[in-house]
Amino acid sequence: MDGIKFFILLILILAGGYFFPQVYEDVDGPCQAVEKKLVRDKTENGLENSVISNLVLGLSNGDLGAGIAEDKFPKLPTRLGCLAIYYDSAEDRG
Repeated sequence: MDGIKFFILLILILAGGYFFPQVYEDVDGPCQAVEKKLVRDKTENGLENSVISNLVLGLSNGDLGAGIAEDKFPKLPTRLGCLAIYYDSAEDRG
């Protein structure tokens, strides 16, 4: 019985880690979350919701984040690579 509880807890933690970036960034996928976080990290305060940044994010639709993930983690599936990039960003180290 303890094994089943542990397995369910593990599944819930992994699902939370997978879906957190999408929910927090209010986007549809982990690669889009990477893009939004990169825009937020690289723009001045208050400009992350500007027309230009929203246009860039809308046009890319996760392709830029997927490309970065494929370059940095070529052996991982793209969505998992995007998650790895999202959680391993300079903002988290600062």
